[in-house]
Amino acid sequence: MTVEQDLSPLVKTVVVPVGVDRAFEAFTAETSAWWPLFSHSVGEEAANEVRLEGAVGGRIVEYGADGELATWGTISDWDPPASLSFSWHPGGDPSEAGQVTVTFEATGGGTQVQLVHSGWERRGEGGGRARLSYDTGWDYVLGKYVEFAR
Repeated sequence: MTVEQDLSPLVKTVVVPVGVDRAFEAFTAETSAWWPLFSHSVGEEAANEVRLEGAVGGRIVEYGADGELATWGTISDWDPPASLSFSWHPGGDPSEAGQVTVTFEATGGGTQVQLVHSGWERRGEGGGRARLSYDTGWDYVLGKYVEFAR
């Protein structure tokens, strides 16, 4: 008997108490300051930086003391400060990459940031397990972003 996997897009929404420009800058240009590399990276203890190259075709790259450790994805849409989209395959096969879109919208208390992660079907049998893992993983990572973007 086969258990049907949930491959629907994950949607995560947080509000940061800053303007849209600052929220976008913190998310993209200052990723290393808030991303929990010790627990959410390819190199773990060896990872010391992640850089998001801000333009279509730019990469998201994890670095260690000796240089590049892994490519996490490639930017497919860059529309500051409203949105960005990128493939997502930290250290994995780009043919199994998911797609992440992040939007930034002004709200009464600052900026609403919405992250949509789709493409789970590209992971074959492991898509449902990956989605379940990212469901809690994105909560943790975005919590670190909210703590930072003040």
